[in-house]
Order: sequence, then C-alpha cells, then structure tokens
Amino acid sequence: MLRIRAISTMILGLAVLMLPGVAAAQTSRVYFATYMGLLTYGDQNFTEDSTGTGGDLQYKNAWSFGGALGLRLSQQTRVEAEINYSNTDMDRVNFDGLGSFEMAGDIRSWTGLVNAYYDFDTGWKLQPFVGAGVGVGHFNAEFDDISGFAADTSDDAYGLVYQLGGGFKYRMNPDLALTTGYRYLGSTNLEFDGYKLDYGGHEFRLGLEYDLPITGGK
Repeated sequence: MLRIRAISTMILGLAVLMLPGVAAAQTSRVYFATYMGLLTYGDQNFTEDSTGTGGDLQYKNAWSFGGALGLRLSQQTRVEAEINYSNTDMDRVNFDGLGSFEMAGDIRSWTGLVNAYYDFDTGWKLQPFVGAGVGVGHFNAEFDDISGFAADTSDDAYGLVYQLGGGFKYRMNPDLALTTGYRYLGSTNLEFDGYKLDYGGHEFRLGLEYDLPITGGK
C-alpha cells in the first residue's frame, strides 16, 4: 500500500508539471539539492560460508534521504556529489530446499556517489533528464534468523555502489526547481561476518534543487 501511494503521488505530480510554461534561466553554476525517496526491492541472493547455506532475502520498502552539491558544466550537463541514507527492515528469508521463514533485522546504509546528469533542453519549464553515478557505501547489517538455520550476526561492510536512472525537473523560478524521478541503486556483493549478500533496489524520488549565489561564465 505504501508503494502504491508513493507512485500515485509521483504520477499526480508529473501531471501538474506538464502544464505549459516558458523555461526560466538558471542563475548560478552551483546548486544544492535535497531528496526523499522510496526504495523497493526484489529478492536478494545470499550465501553463508561456513554451512554453504544459500537462498534469498526479502526486504520491506524503505525511505531514503539524501543531499547533494552540484556544478553545472553547461546548460545541459552537470555533476554532483551526493550523500544518501536509508534503513531497510528484513521481511523473510528463503533457504534453498528448506522453505521460507520470517526474519528480523535491518540494513542501514550510507552511500556517497559522484553523479553526472544531462538535462534535455525543451524550451519549457519541464525538463527530462538522465543520469548515472558511482561511489562507495558503508552498510551495517543485523540479521536475526528466526528459523534457526543460519547464525545471527551484526557486522559492517563496505562496497562499490552505482546508480542509473532519469526523471523530470520543473523550474518554478530561476533559483528553484522541483525534481522527480526513478533510479536503480545497487552495490557489489557485500560480506557480513560470513554472509555474502546482493544489495540493490528501485528508488522513486522527489527533490528540490536550489541555485546558490555563485555565478561564473559557462
């Protein structure tokens, strides 16, 4: 239900943004952005080294929060440094050949990415954009296996993270823009105290982009 409400809100927001208007000029090369997102997950594969147990984990939907400092290289291209936080609760664990069981615990993540974006010049206030990024993440996991087939653990891990997605930007005035979009945010295999785990999710985001009073030639 939470996912349906969030997606419905995003669709309604896009419908409002489609109202015609004339594109407002950006006033600064430097901007600050803040984001709130909803992360949804597919099954995440895992293996446990000591017993050879494997299967997949299911996570509950989670909120994410982020901030970024960006630099426009031109009217269409920009780069930004982003920090993002999320806390994802466990839902179930599926063991190969054994069945599905409830599972408690969570994964808390801090990710830092360098992103590159391309804003399409439409001549309107509404601009589509695409983007990609890479970085590193710090993950803290607590696994409480209620089934008793694998050991409980609490551990930290670091991994390479990446993102790919796109969306729409609506410039409300020369200094402020509303953004909405989708991206896939994933990580290379993580190792938590004998567990090897995939981690990646679909993130639907809303944000604000504010031009800082720093100008210069483009």
